Amino acid sequence: MRDAGSLDVQVSEEAERKARKLFLGSLVLSVLIVVHIVYLAERGGGLLATISTFLPAVLLWSLAMTGYAFYMLYSIAEQRAARLSKAFTDFSTGVFTLAYLKSCLLQEHKRAQELGTFAAVLYVDMVNLERVNRDFGHAVGDIVLKAVAQVIEGNVRRGDIVGRVGGDEFLVIMPETTAEEAQGVVQGIRRIIKAYRLDLGKRGVIDFLGCKTGLAIFPAEGASPEDLVAAAREKLDGSSSAK
Repeated sequence: MRDAGSLDVQVSEEAERKARKLFLGSLVLSVLIVVHIVYLAERGGGLLATISTFLPAVLLWSLAMTGYAFYMLYSIAEQRAARLSKAFTDFSTGVFTLAYLKSCLLQEHKRAQELGTFAAVLYVDMVNLERVNRDFGHAVGDIVLKAVAQVIEGNVRRGDIVGRVGGDEFLVIMPETTAEEAQGVVQGIRRIIKAYRLDLGKRGVIDFLGCKTGLAIFPAEGASPEDLVAAAREKLDGSSSAK
């Protein structure tokens, strides 16, 4: 039995094929009509003049079909892009999924090898999120987790890739980055997470978050993507920025 996702893909592909045929067919028809109208206009004559008055209406219909088909193709492309984005995005946090992180890590590792450049992997482990879940409930914990993910994503450099490893752990891939450059990103993330504050009124204030971080640099601290991640995780510093 085929699943709904597979069926949706097949329906989308069939709709795209039909829209593409309609687009090409109506476009060709429009071009032929234009050529014929020009020909009739040059020839003139009674019957030909009568035909020429009818053809513009057909041309208008053909152009409308071309526009409709183009709109359909554009809509299908947007839907496909949205599905891909959804497949690569962690629903709870809005950052990338672990599966996408792995593919990016392989790609960036290969590129660093070929170009002979540095690359950095940063492991971020939240501190005190369990306390949030315990004292304020998992619904608030989910809000805080998403906020922290967005904080991390907003404090990396353009081109850096942020994803969720699982639970309250995140990974940041930093292409073409030295240890000194990466340390600046690390300090910024630690500082902003420490400054995070959520006022829940009578329920209290969440201002006690922190994080542990581990940083590994290619090629010195890992010859493979797996080694880099393992090295970064092993280097989680144990000293949080929590209050």
